[in-house]
Amino acid sequence: MFENAVKSKLMLTNNKKKSDFHIAFGISKNFSFPVGVLITSILENNPDIKISFHIFIDNKINDKELKRFNSLVNKYNTDIFLYTIDNSDFLDLNDSEFTIAAYYRFIIPHQLKNYTDKYLYLDADMISIKNLKDFFTVNLTNKIAGVVEDFSLNMRGYPILLNNHYFNSGMMYINVQEWIKQQVSEKCISILREVNLDPKQKEKYGLEFRCFDQDALNIVLKNKVIYLEPKYNFLANISLKHNKNLTKVLDDTIFIHYHGFNKPWHEWCFHPLARYFRHYKEISPWQNEPLDTKPTKYRQMRLYAKYFIKKRKIFKAFYWTIQSVLKKYNK
Repeated sequence: MFENAVKSKLMLTNNKKKSDFHIAFGISKNFSFPVGVLITSILENNPDIKISFHIFIDNKINDKELKRFNSLVNKYNTDIFLYTIDNSDFLDLNDSEFTIAAYYRFIIPHQLKNYTDKYLYLDADMISIKNLKDFFTVNLTNKIAGVVEDFSLNMRGYPILLNNHYFNSGMMYINVQEWIKQQVSEKCISILREVNLDPKQKEKYGLEFRCFDQDALNIVLKNKVIYLEPKYNFLANISLKHNKNLTKVLDDTIFIHYHGFNKPWHEWCFHPLARYFRHYKEISPWQNEPLDTKPTKYRQMRLYAKYFIKKRKIFKAFYWTIQSVLKKYNK
């Protein structure tokens, strides 16, 4: 199923030089904006590395977005491959919390096996603020992936581990041949179908499967990964409730991962760490793309109300306050 999941493929390139590094993403069509800004940040910080980007997407992007990706190719002499995915093999899996694109990470190793022996998988809600050279020192011999443990942050922005050897799957530096050899994708999908069919099966694995694909990966890859420092995947929940005093990240941070419901491309997000994303937005082909103005969760609506209070737009603040209350109590 993984080899035949791609319906169409489009390659954007103007440089025939062999790539030094491969990076892959699995996204929904409406995430082409943040992933484009993420790619811009990576290219800005790595002028001396030839990078190929592989974007696995649920539908073809429009001509406007295609033009923007082409401008990245021409400006930075990079390669961007766009793969349109057939979702039929994932329709029986739970996707209530996240989009079905979360399962594309199981397709990617099988699609890239003829391009490279290892690649970096990234979620779209990240930004790069440093070069990738430290990845070249990561030794994946006899390991399937390099990962970072899940953590929260203390008041000074230092990581506090949440679980003993439970990793965040938003950044994985993957050994392609080991992944395929040990049938990681097949085993994960099997577990996901098992617990989806019978939720009681979650008990034997000891996980709640709130992060459906991530939990499965932690089960299958137990003792088969190398744990990297937090700088490779700095998990920053930009919620003013939890991290309002977090104004900067550690100096050695390579990737900031904006996990959680608040994202830096939301107009109602006024967390200090949003500035990193917005800096690269302003120098990207998406510089004129408006920020998201359509909150879908009551906490987002409440933040939007606060945003308009700061702007002294009282009627809009009142409107979004009412909407947040209605959303919270009419679930």
